[in-house]
Amino acid sequence: MNRHDASIRAFCLTHDQPLPQRSLDLFLDLLRSSHGAKLLRVKGLVCLAEDPDHPVVLHGVQHVVHVPAILDAWPDDDHRTRLVFIVKDLDREAVEGLWKAFLGEVGIDRPDAAALADNPLRVQWAG
Repeated sequence: MNRHDASIRAFCLTHDQPLPQRSLDLFLDLLRSSHGAKLLRVKGLVCLAEDPDHPVVLHGVQHVVHVPAILDAWPDDDHRTRLVFIVKDLDREAVEGLWKAFLGEVGIDRPDAAALADNPLRVQWAG
């Protein structure tokens, strides 16, 4: 149940495999620069490829992602990356498309991570 108006949505994105730190950083940078004002809250646990035994805790609000905390161990047997988004006037598909691009998942009419991050013609967002 949404206790707010229809413009506010919450959803979770997951990934089963450890994620390279660079992919996570690029995803968060592009997400903040392109949709920061619409990100009411981002939080989650991330399994990084560089250190999969120690989950990274993320917290962010709009354009600000706080310094991640690294836990000594996973809180349970679920070691998937899990990110929760609370957004205003932003479709899940927009965020999920960026997420999948940085995970290297192929999609029709969706750029891959290299096209998003290394393209000299990409739009540079002010903010």
